[in-house]
Amino acid sequence: MFVYGDAGRPEKGPLEIVIGELRLAVPLFFLLSGFLIYRPWARAALDGRRAPELRSYALRRAARILPAYWVALAGGFIALRAVDHPLQADAEQLPVFLLFAQNYFEATANHVDPPMWTLGVEVAFYATLPLVGWLALHLGRGRRRQLLLCLALVGIGVVFNALAYFGHWPATVTDSLLLHVGEFAAGMAVAVVIHGRALGPRAAWALVAAGAALIVANGAWHGLQLGGRDLRHLGGDLPGVLGLALLVAGLAGSTVRARALSAGPARWAGTLSYAMYLTHYIVLIVLRETGHWPDSLPAALAAVLAWTIPISLASWVLLERPVIRWAQRRTTRTPNVGLLHPGQQTNDVRRPGVGPTRAPAPARSPAAATAR
Repeated sequence: MFVYGDAGRPEKGPLEIVIGELRLAVPLFFLLSGFLIYRPWARAALDGRRAPELRSYALRRAARILPAYWVALAGGFIALRAVDHPLQADAEQLPVFLLFAQNYFEATANHVDPPMWTLGVEVAFYATLPLVGWLALHLGRGRRRQLLLCLALVGIGVVFNALAYFGHWPATVTDSLLLHVGEFAAGMAVAVVIHGRALGPRAAWALVAAGAALIVANGAWHGLQLGGRDLRHLGGDLPGVLGLALLVAGLAGSTVRARALSAGPARWAGTLSYAMYLTHYIVLIVLRETGHWPDSLPAALAAVLAWTIPISLASWVLLERPVIRWAQRRTTRTPNVGLLHPGQQTNDVRRPGVGPTRAPAPARSPAAATAR
């Protein structure tokens, strides 16, 4: 498995180092989750609206990740046992994977489909977020207090990374929400900062440029040492995460858009990204174990995509999209009966003989509308 391009294990050239830095896709994945999924709570806290309805939240999250994950897990289990791969799992271990608990046991960590470790962290964030949202509602409508909550979570992540670094914590602990909460919280902070605001093009591009500079500097940070030990695990990818947060704030908080990211192949890649994430490593293993792995990097990439894209397209059309639409229909029928912001009065309007309806919501800012 390709780990750190700058770690010199084995010696790597410039191209390999650049490829290694693409690992920042994992912090970006967590940061975007924090930004997108926390926005309803940030809006409720800052505008004095109702909190998201927990049943709808849980059903939509489950519909988005569970069916495709379980199918991919079954496929990976069968494929790895068929090729007798050392990462295969026993049948009695499957309940651990079904519950996203594989990261916490040495016997199952990084088995069946190693990239799925990030999904275990993601699910832990989903379970924790309503508690953080409840706390945000009780902090009141001040943007500064809401931002301090997010920054406190970032600080918790930094502290746990340092403890893990100096305490030599095992992967069964480090591959958990404890060490990645700062990445989610950075995205949550972006949601708080840009809510109700529209950045001008100059400010937006300044944030994008600063973010790009920090992402480049992140590679240098990982090359530093303290007492002969790498600093990569002391603060994690903190400079890179900050850079990613600035990029997201600049693009989501303004009318500036990168057209290449919103049209054509990039849009399709975004649609199929979850299924591609779930299946690409299984395809890679099968190609290797059956003697169909090309010698060159471009040919290997083409071979993996040649199988991964059709499988992902089928997953989206036949499974993911129908389940997502079903969940949306089920949740839109249910009135929003979530927790009220402390001190807030319900804005349900009742008419004689008519059930409760919702008063018109305030118009969204251009930034909030385009970033949705």
